[in-house]
Amino acid sequence: MKRFLKLAAALITAAVMVSAASAVVSAGSYDDAFSGLKLSQFAEYKSGSLKASQLRAFGVDPNGKYYYGGLLQGGSPTVYQFSASDGKAGATYTFAEEPGAYIKAIGADDRGYVYMGIANKANNGAVYFSICKENGLEEIKWVKIDIPGKIGVNGACAVKLDGKYYLYIVTNYDTDRLYRYNVTDVNNPTLDASFGTSSGYTDLSTFKVTDPNNICVGSDGAIYIAANLGGGSKGDTVLKLDKAGKTQLASAAVKEAFGVCIVGEYVASCTYNKNSSQVVILNQSDLSEVKAVTFDTAQNFTQLGLIGNKLYIADQGPDAVVVSTPISIPAPKADAGASGSAPATADSVSAAILAASLAAGLVVLVRKKH
Repeated sequence: MKRFLKLAAALITAAVMVSAASAVVSAGSYDDAFSGLKLSQFAEYKSGSLKASQLRAFGVDPNGKYYYGGLLQGGSPTVYQFSASDGKAGATYTFAEEPGAYIKAIGADDRGYVYMGIANKANNGAVYFSICKENGLEEIKWVKIDIPGKIGVNGACAVKLDGKYYLYIVTNYDTDRLYRYNVTDVNNPTLDASFGTSSGYTDLSTFKVTDPNNICVGSDGAIYIAANLGGGSKGDTVLKLDKAGKTQLASAAVKEAFGVCIVGEYVASCTYNKNSSQVVILNQSDLSEVKAVTFDTAQNFTQLGLIGNKLYIADQGPDAVVVSTPISIPAPKADAGASGSAPATADSVSAAILAASLAAGLVVLVRKKH
């Protein structure tokens, strides 16, 4: 009997250790790629060099040719297209429907379309989004979203999922929502009634959000939002929601979290925290922290994106763009699953099988003893 109990205890211990090892393996396969991550200034746009100032909105071209900056001050809602190779300003876009509005969010897709989230001058009653061609930033379409009360827009993200293109828009102030539009036909954007908790949008107050900021979406459809749950000036948390936008899967405390983007199987967040602003790397699977990096001359980081193998970060204080050292990790494979969880690695699957086998062996032994 004693021999049996010792063997049973050994099997249980082994199963627990293997299960724990599996959890560690699935947390992040390339954490070491961020060990030497550093930041440096890529471009600075001094006062008077552009027609507007205060770089708030930021987005990158998935094909790597451009990044885009939305500037808040200067009399007109202006977006600049900048060369990703040298940072020089090129084409501009101005939202003509309402002078004095604010372009506060930018997304882009791999087809060559750019999307702008726009708050009206009064921050009241409605927000907009517009769709432009990458070539010359020629406007194709704009859409008005009527929402009573004080309302703004803080995040936009365009992605391809299950063969369709979707635009996610985050609203804030009195009404904190996450909208999803089908933009497969950019001439006819339609609210995706299958998404969210209320026919096309999710009420983010369900997750105790008092102000959502920027957003990104993984290849499996999982949604990541930099948000304020009441513990920060601008933000305090990165949230992970499922593909349907209905269930919270994970959260991480990130002081003054304002921007988020996908980096392989990781999420990068940037913080709006004056000269303590950081870039924080998180595992997609559970949002555990991998690395946090500061930059000596940072003022307020607003949003970031991956171009090639480098992160580009907008800094609203000096109207500058900061760049990271190269990050060598593969892009994740697309996953049409609705859970939003990270795909299992070969190591985690093997570990799970081994744990199950050990547990099965224990059951067999117990049956034999009885």
